[in-house]
Amino acid sequence: MTWRLIELDRVTTVAPLGLQFHDAASGTIVGEGLSVWAFPLNRPVAKRLLIANRVGVYILHHAEGLIDLEHGAGDQSYWQGLPAPKQFVIEVSDEYSRFQPFQLTVDLPTRGIYKWIGVGDGSPLSPMTSIPLYSSPARQAFGGMAVVRAELHDPFRAGDEGNASGAVLELYDDDVLIARGFADEQGRIALIFPYPSPRSFPPGSPPGSALSSPPVSTGPALTDQVWILKARALYSPPLSSPLNQPAEDSLPDLKSTLAQTDAQLWADADQTETLSEVALQFGRELILKSRSTSASPLDDSWESVLFITPAASPP
Repeated sequence: MTWRLIELDRVTTVAPLGLQFHDAASGTIVGEGLSVWAFPLNRPVAKRLLIANRVGVYILHHAEGLIDLEHGAGDQSYWQGLPAPKQFVIEVSDEYSRFQPFQLTVDLPTRGIYKWIGVGDGSPLSPMTSIPLYSSPARQAFGGMAVVRAELHDPFRAGDEGNASGAVLELYDDDVLIARGFADEQGRIALIFPYPSPRSFPPGSPPGSALSSPPVSTGPALTDQVWILKARALYSPPLSSPLNQPAEDSLPDLKSTLAQTDAQLWADADQTETLSEVALQFGRELILKSRSTSASPLDDSWESVLFITPAASPP
């Protein structure tokens, strides 16, 4: 007897959103430990949880206003015949406190996995189209990575004790961006990233000698390696008007945070000397802070802060 299968019906479900995230420190995909929610713009009561699949893609289903769109073939004609997209807010936090929480706004439905378009040039992981996750101040170093920390303080900001929340800090090696992060609500920031390539002397035996057969590159021991890195800050604090203040429980918008304007870091408390370069030594955590001066001594509460001011602020 020959059996023949007869397809009576086929049911397909189209997910209106799929998100993938990567660790900005290592470039690895993060598919567990994240809490990802979505809701229509101005409708936070309609939150829906996104669930990660086996390959680390967080999927949205049954979102308010999009349920009818989930029933379709998902083919070219389906996507061409959709109504105008709807704006949704995505909130992302980490259950293990490895990464900074944030939100972003996307138009739904979106075809395929959402592609992140980075803000700014020179991202160390620029080929990646997944959404970057930036290290939180509570995160510890791992796998022999470099660590740079700071507590950013805006002396011209009256509220929140001057915490420069949301300020961005970037580090460059030979004009190549190697690290980026943004401060939490208390102005604390941590950059965790791979060490740059070791420095070496020109070929020689010993260095500078013509007697080398064959010539070899030599240099200091790895534990003695020091890199002079360029520091760049971005910081555009909200205006003092209550209309411009974000809600107390709102998360920073990732795209707006990374799109802030250039700011100034200060090497001293008097804000007379800018901080444009830092020295990173292998194996040592670097803590950046403005030094006190006899004219402007820092009390105990500010002795470990790094002063930052918007580009338009007076010196």
